[in-house]
Amino acid sequence: MSFGSLSMGIRQVLRTAALVGLMGQVGMSGAPLREAPKAPAAPAPVTEAHPGPAPETLPAIALSHRATHLFAALSKGDPEAVRAAQVEVEALRRTYSTLDVTPLIEATAFWARGQGMAGRAALGLEGLQAVERWAPDHPSLLGTRVSLMRQEGVRGWFWSFPDVLRLTLLRVEHPAHRWLWMVQHLGMLRLAATLLLWGWALTMGLRYRNAFRHLWEEPLRRKGLAPVPVALIGAGILAGPVLLGLDPLVAAMLWLFLLGPFLIASEVKVTAFLLLLQLIHPVLAAMEPWSAREPEPSLLTLQLQPQVRPVPAATLRLLPPTDQAFLQGWEQLQNQRWKEAEASFQDLVGRHPEQGEVLNNLAVAKFQMGDVAGAEKTFEAALQAGPRMEILLNQSILAFNRLDTGLGASKRDEAQAVAPEAYTRLIALNDAQKDVRTYPMPLPDTPQRVSALVEAAGGLKAEGVPLTEPAFLVALLLPLLGLAAFLVRVRASLRMAHPTQCIRCGEPFHTTDSPDPEVCPKCHHLFVLRDGLHTENRKKKLDEVADHQQTTRWIHKSLIVLLPGCDLAFLGETREGLMEFIPFCLAVGMILATGRSVRYPGEILADPTSTWLAIGALLVGLLYVRSWLKLILRRA
Repeated sequence: MSFGSLSMGIRQVLRTAALVGLMGQVGMSGAPLREAPKAPAAPAPVTEAHPGPAPETLPAIALSHRATHLFAALSKGDPEAVRAAQVEVEALRRTYSTLDVTPLIEATAFWARGQGMAGRAALGLEGLQAVERWAPDHPSLLGTRVSLMRQEGVRGWFWSFPDVLRLTLLRVEHPAHRWLWMVQHLGMLRLAATLLLWGWALTMGLRYRNAFRHLWEEPLRRKGLAPVPVALIGAGILAGPVLLGLDPLVAAMLWLFLLGPFLIASEVKVTAFLLLLQLIHPVLAAMEPWSAREPEPSLLTLQLQPQVRPVPAATLRLLPPTDQAFLQGWEQLQNQRWKEAEASFQDLVGRHPEQGEVLNNLAVAKFQMGDVAGAEKTFEAALQAGPRMEILLNQSILAFNRLDTGLGASKRDEAQAVAPEAYTRLIALNDAQKDVRTYPMPLPDTPQRVSALVEAAGGLKAEGVPLTEPAFLVALLLPLLGLAAFLVRVRASLRMAHPTQCIRCGEPFHTTDSPDPEVCPKCHHLFVLRDGLHTENRKKKLDEVADHQQTTRWIHKSLIVLLPGCDLAFLGETREGLMEFIPFCLAVGMILATGRSVRYPGEILADPTSTWLAIGALLVGLLYVRSWLKLILRRA
């Protein structure tokens, strides 16, 4: 069995967890368990004998049985039965020393989510509370608790924030999950940058709509084309990039390039900023391969988590022979074959680089066989390799066993000072059974051992950063080329007279034709000088002004309703409009780009929907209400 996308140990854990969850749900789907009536005895048919499960599968199978007992007790609502099921799990962990209960946690999370889907969120939360003592910060447990609490309404959303923060911290600290979390949540910046550019191009196109059309309509009319063909050609120019199959961003850049001569200084600066902001697309594209990297295999995972099947020899074939012998001895310890484990670790004394682990495990085997004096000497020898928490704890257990409470307490305090968290996890195993059990030490992960596992599995499929791919190069160069072309066009327009748009009537005119750069000559004479116009021309001009102002009002109201902030930019209040439009785009990005749930590598359950979804929805609602109030205040 190869690691594939995950290490073999995690793959087996997932299969075990799925099996446990199904067993739990099947067991709890009906009425409380009752003993079925016994059928009359019948002659046993002659069947072919099948071998029982291999000893290596016993921990995983035992754990699945404890899970079904726990689910049955929770569904009955019997606290004593729940406590008994918890003691069973503790006894199992005690039997196999450092057995990881990740499959039980994931199976309980799977069962709890099923209870939540059935409308029994409180029962699901009770199940999580029953198992959180073994892995309080497990991502599946935290995510499931957040999902169940959110079913309780707004109050549950608020109470789930601490778990959301803890889950976020776990994702950021995990080397294999960090990049996926960043790509997921930074995706809102990508969408926000796109919305900003599209919204800005649309707003500027509407603000300078008449001068915009004048760019191509005037030359075409001079050639004698009718209005309909002129309109079709204009539509083809504006939508040309999309019709050619290019990115819609190209159409927005084309609009801004054509509008360059008409923009005022503040609008030119905003356009340049938004074009540079599009570089976030190639930056996030460069991060995406990191988010899809496969997690490295782990020897600790193979040793501590219960395996459904024995680890194939091919998986460990590239490890040094001493490491392979150590893992064989570890397997013997976990299955309580003390004599074989003693022989395996005795053979590694003086030959294996991890002498602290070898001597500790040898002492564990000696103690379980009744050689207490030999175990004490071997623990003392193991301690010479360094103050290790497990060795000190084992010495404390032996001291308490011979009623030397002073030495036992001293060794216990030393062990707790060396590794407080690991000490807490191991000392909890003492509550499961009354007999004394010392604890072995697994073989730690090293870069060389991980590399050997990776090579034996055929290597990890790691994609490199797409710096040479055409799509990446286009995404990188397109904003830069668009910005350069825009600035060149703006600079060239400063050296020559160019058409602009009258703010009163909307008629395009050349900037040299009027003393007022924002008002055409006719409006200047009509509204400022109040002379020089015939009565008929005056009436016609007033009608043009009224039509333009009416259209402007409708566009302004539409932007107030649909795009908060763009209405201010449409009237020329660039800074105020941008300060309102940027939060709106970020809020929409929170909803659309970070709201979905993601299943992280090595886990069977997806995380709950991001909290950014609720925050984004709240911000969008507030920004819309704030924008719509402008209509009410204007009417008042």
